[in-house]
Amino acid sequence: MRAREATEADAGLLLGWRNDPRTRQSSRSTAVVSLAEHLAWLRGVLADPARLLLVVEHEDAPAGTVRFDRRDGDGWEVSITLAPEQRGRGLSGAVLAEGERAARERLGVRVVLAAVHQDNAASAKLFERAGYAEAAPAVSGFRQLRKTLS
Repeated sequence: MRAREATEADAGLLLGWRNDPRTRQSSRSTAVVSLAEHLAWLRGVLADPARLLLVVEHEDAPAGTVRFDRRDGDGWEVSITLAPEQRGRGLSGAVLAEGERAARERLGVRVVLAAVHQDNAASAKLFERAGYAEAAPAVSGFRQLRKTLS
């Protein structure tokens, strides 16, 4: 696994993953996103020092994306999307771990927060196996998890 910072050249790849029906089902926003909307969002993310967007590659192919958004205090909220064609191969834990490693190395991230849709059992298992624990009551159908990176 190797994490690299996303670029505007990744727009089509990331938009395809974002608009995948299974991805949308577990997202805060479930609507299909247009290319224009996505490009505006991506440019904003790439320009924001309080955000880090990574593309994680496995065997030289994009396997997923991990994004970190600065929150109040010392926490960074993580969001992970596995490439639809990579699902079912047991890669999600390694993609998340590589994202955490890169965030710690690039930004000094120590506390990671995750909001997991209550109906997304696979994502809940992923974060629990990765050492995340309940941090607060669920909000708007999303479990609130937290992990301190070592």
